[in-house]
Amino acid sequence: MPVYVYYALEPGTTKTVEGKLEAQNLREAKEMIRAQGQIPTRLEEDSPGLNLQTLADRIPFLSSLTNPTLKDLAIFTQQLYTLLDAGIPLIEGLFLLEQASQNDTLKKCLKQIRTDVIAGDSFSAAISRFPHIFSRLYINMVRAGEVSGNLDDICERLAILLEKEMVVKGKVKGAMVVPVVTALIIGGITVGLLMFVVPQFQGMFSSAGADLPLPTQLLVMTSDFLLSFWWAAGIVLTGLVVWFNIFRKSDMGKPLVDQWMLTLPVMGDLLNKSYSSSFVRTLGTLQASGVSLTEAIGTSAGTVDNYVVRVTLDRARESILIGGSLSKPLEQSKVFPFMVVKMIAIGEETGNLENMLYKASTFLEREVDEAIDQMTSLIQPVMTVVLGGILMFILLGLYLPIFDMHKLMG
Repeated sequence: MPVYVYYALEPGTTKTVEGKLEAQNLREAKEMIRAQGQIPTRLEEDSPGLNLQTLADRIPFLSSLTNPTLKDLAIFTQQLYTLLDAGIPLIEGLFLLEQASQNDTLKKCLKQIRTDVIAGDSFSAAISRFPHIFSRLYINMVRAGEVSGNLDDICERLAILLEKEMVVKGKVKGAMVVPVVTALIIGGITVGLLMFVVPQFQGMFSSAGADLPLPTQLLVMTSDFLLSFWWAAGIVLTGLVVWFNIFRKSDMGKPLVDQWMLTLPVMGDLLNKSYSSSFVRTLGTLQASGVSLTEAIGTSAGTVDNYVVRVTLDRARESILIGGSLSKPLEQSKVFPFMVVKMIAIGEETGNLENMLYKASTFLEREVDEAIDQMTSLIQPVMTVVLGGILMFILLGLYLPIFDMHKLMG
């Protein structure tokens, strides 16, 4: 029989008590607590002893490795829509999806969600207990579907939204990988030349006894440093990468890094259009689901991982709360593409904002594809120029002393 850990209020007081009890399910556990004259505030199944899964649940980094991916969530939502549309009750549908799930973390969560729903909780309340899996957007849309009685339609919209988000994020991540891999290749070739090619010439330069040109001196000094202190260079490089990752997530660093990312040539334009696409697509879906505009903007802002864009959206939300428009603060920020802002303005003026948001989303998806194509087409010539410049400098540094020696011999 399952063991439940509970927290409850003593009747007539604000004192919280903690305890454990055995029950067949969550509903029976709640009834047992109420029978004791207490008011349950938190109730969950007691976790087993420490193992790999519980360790992953307690450590954020490990938990992120075991959590369901966006693809897992999209598949689950699409399957849930199919079952609900076929007339299968929610509880039975959750049981079927729990059995079919290939992700252990999602399977465990679905079991608890189904238990909570059986005990009388709403589906939105049950999934809200797993914020590491179900986003605020997901929970709000499910809640809207429950209120309107169209949970199956909401699940369909959610599945489409998650699939589009998955496609766009996949494209953007793929495009971002290219310059990183390019930089690693250039760096690897440069380090290889400095550590294995330059030393072959260094002995010849030493035996000649002539004064070395400045480019050659720089090459020899860099080569000697890498050969003697390669471990220090590795530590420094690793430290810089770790520091940058910590800094860009800090309260001071995130605004600076996010602003800098948006100003990068080509890549900044791609990120800008990607963030705009995510916001507009989510806002349109929430509006179609019956969520109020102010709440929809706040929820949509949560899908954008950029401080500058979020500040802009917060200002837009404040503008609507005081009776202003959505398009005006977006236009003033200069963050969102001009065409998208104008489409939103037309949607507000005509009272057809939802339709315009979908059109703007389609427009932005094409813009993201074009930005990705532009960036990938520029990487090859840039890589050729940078690598050619490095090779030219190294060859120049290696052969200048040889030319000087030939002149002296002549």
